[in-house]
Amino acid sequence: MRQAHPIRHTWLAAIFLLAGCPDSSNTETVTGEGSIQALHAVPNLGSVSFMIEETLLSTLTYKQSSGITEFDNLEYTFRFDVLLPGDEDVTTLASSLLTVDDETEYTFILAGSVAEPEIIIWEQFGRDWIDEIDTAVENDTTVTVMEVSFGNLASQLGTVDVYLEATGTSPEFASPRTTIGYADLKTAIELPSAEYQLVLTPVGEPDNIIFASDPIFIDAATSNMLTIMDDAGATTAPFSVRWIGTSLGIDLYDINLLSELSVVHGALGTGSVDVVSGGNFGAPLVEDLEYANSSTGITVDPGTLNINVTPAGNQGVFLAERAFEITKGSFNRLYLVGLPGDVQAALFAENRQPIDTHARFQLFQGATRFAAVDVYIVATDVDISLIGPSFSTMIYGTSTGHVTVAPDEYNLVVTEAGTKNIIGGPYLLNLAAGENTGSMILDSPSITATEILLFDLNNP
Repeated sequence: MRQAHPIRHTWLAAIFLLAGCPDSSNTETVTGEGSIQALHAVPNLGSVSFMIEETLLSTLTYKQSSGITEFDNLEYTFRFDVLLPGDEDVTTLASSLLTVDDETEYTFILAGSVAEPEIIIWEQFGRDWIDEIDTAVENDTTVTVMEVSFGNLASQLGTVDVYLEATGTSPEFASPRTTIGYADLKTAIELPSAEYQLVLTPVGEPDNIIFASDPIFIDAATSNMLTIMDDAGATTAPFSVRWIGTSLGIDLYDINLLSELSVVHGALGTGSVDVVSGGNFGAPLVEDLEYANSSTGITVDPGTLNINVTPAGNQGVFLAERAFEITKGSFNRLYLVGLPGDVQAALFAENRQPIDTHARFQLFQGATRFAAVDVYIVATDVDISLIGPSFSTMIYGTSTGHVTVAPDEYNLVVTEAGTKNIIGGPYLLNLAAGENTGSMILDSPSITATEILLFDLNNP
């Protein structure tokens, strides 16, 4: 089996243009095929295009991998492109000229940073499982093994020992499958198809577990890559393990990973509130939260979260009561909305990953008096009477989700749904690159208007 090794390339786009692209339709003799896939591993970068010559192979977001594509064993130029704010033409982040070898699997990894991107190429022998299955059928047997390789793209983690054993096996009673540093890929090993637990420790410290996955079952006749990657604010975890196998990628998280909750009080006329979890009235999650304010982040267990909302200091009265499901490692924001006597709660998960080239924005429609509104997020010199809404007919209790926009100043304007009748704004939004801004449409003391609450998603 070929030893896997990283090949790094870091060039400027201008150099690529001078070098030109090789002609992949040349007259070289084709004797076989290799396979290609790509992985986006720049944490603070949005979507990128993975190209061969001038052909798009895949569009990838962070931690996403492409499907596997086979190519003749010829010479090609592979590259990653991005469209930056304000540009009409794409920018090439990094490029690599590669001669594809027969029966070799290449993983092109866009790594580094937005300022200093690089390509790391991992090479492995391409195992033909179909041929092995066919041979087993001819011999009236069954393929019972799989193979797994281990990679490390978590730049802040350092070198670690990797254990892959039966669930619950202490590393102190096992030997590491491998030791990997940043940018390393270790050659695939063959193991029986079974349930395993992935465990990571500092080198030579089997009693110091820094990661232990939930149990995973790895099917027979599959090639699997378990790659450590920075989580980059998408979850509460500093890193996770990307399992690339028969699917395009599944994230494995530490078995003990906790989640986080923030609360926004947008229930007009309700007064300050306490928020209690699981009936633990002696230790509220949030105390004395005033109207139009957001709490700091509170650590909570994943799973079912039972919430009671009471007037501050008066736990004998329930303003709202609901149960929510909290995903492991997730950031969550609980919105309290409604009018006196009818307080409601809505929960939305948040991805707090910053994007260095863009701003991110999220809006929740919490104005009880308006069943639906239109929302405009426009340049400050744009007349909304001449354009359609950015978000049409936003129903009470819904969210835009995360919207990625070019960094700039914008006006946020709220109108009654289907009309140009302004009921909120214009509010000036200064959306900066790398920032995540949250916002909420609130009821106003005036029954014909709304208000806006802004808050920093990354620093609740």
